[in-house]
Order: sequence, then C-alpha cells, then structure tokens
Amino acid sequence: MIEAHARPRLIFLYGPPAVGKLTLARAIAERQDFRVLHNHVTFDAVAEVLPVGAPTFWETLDKVRVDLVTAAAREGIDLVYTFVFAPGDEPHVDDVVSAYESAGGAVMFVQLVAPPDELRRRVSDASRAVHNKIRDAASLDNLLREHDVYALIPGRDSVTVDAAATSPADAASKIGVHIDALSRNDDGRS
Repeated sequence: MIEAHARPRLIFLYGPPAVGKLTLARAIAERQDFRVLHNHVTFDAVAEVLPVGAPTFWETLDKVRVDLVTAAAREGIDLVYTFVFAPGDEPHVDDVVSAYESAGGAVMFVQLVAPPDELRRRVSDASRAVHNKIRDAASLDNLLREHDVYALIPGRDSVTVDAAATSPADAASKIGVHIDALSRNDDGRS
C-alpha cells in the first residue's frame, strides 16, 4: 500500500517518445513508493472518445491530466508524472506544478534524453503497443522534426539523465538521491 504524505512529492519526468520514461517511472516508484501517472494512461482514455488532434481532444486531455494530478496532490500521494514536453507546453507544466505546490508539496524535474538513433532503435519495441504509443521510425522522425522534444522546461531546474548511457535501475538510484534532498528542502521547490 502506498503511503500518503502531508507534503506530497511530484517527479515531473519528461523527454521524447521511446526514451524510457515509463520504464524509469516504474523503477523510481518501486524504490521510492511513488505512484505513476504516465502520459498514455490519459491519452489512450481520451482517444477512445474524441478524435486525436481535434481541439477538444487536447483541451480534454489537459483537463483530465491536471484533474488527476490535483486529486493526487490533495490526497498526499507521491507521484511520478511522465510527459513529452515541447516549447508551448509551459502552461500545462505550470498547472501540474501548481497542483502540488498548492497542496504544500515539492516538485522535482527530471529530463530523460537519448540520441535520435537510440530512440529509433527503441520505438519498435513490442511493449510500446500496449498503450498505442508511436511504434515506427517514420512517425518518430516526423515528431522530432515538428517539435523540440529535447528542450529543457524554461525556468525549471532539471536533473538530466542520458537513457542511452544509464540503466533504469542506476537512473532511479541517482534520482533517489535528489528525491531525498527534495524531501528535506524547506521551501518545497526544486
């Protein structure tokens, strides 16, 4: 059973598709007793009802994600939240962070990166089919051309992990040190 905390912690884990966000999120959750809200849990649910890409799709997806994060924060739940960030997504980031900070929580940003060739190698992995993720190099390349998914979130200090050079277990251990420091931080900000 996951324990609720008076001062909940949020790990905002972001990076390009196929970089290993869900794998790392699960590794962190196993070591630190966090829950995981990965981007495709909500994406897939909204896509069952609304056409992907329509303005109502993106508005609803954003609302569902923020509502879930807000509820988790109010319940004192430590959460790893995965997201594919690109410039223009700052309002969503602000809403998610605000949910935890408003509940007296602390937030840490982790950027996961890997070279495009490594992403292309990983994108066809069968495990990606479970959540209807991008599974072909051409779609990945289009996304990489259209959006800067390697961008750091402006104004937010991030721990950056090279997923091509670091195993999920080692990355989770490295991040664990930062999580422990976050828990001791008086003002709850990263």
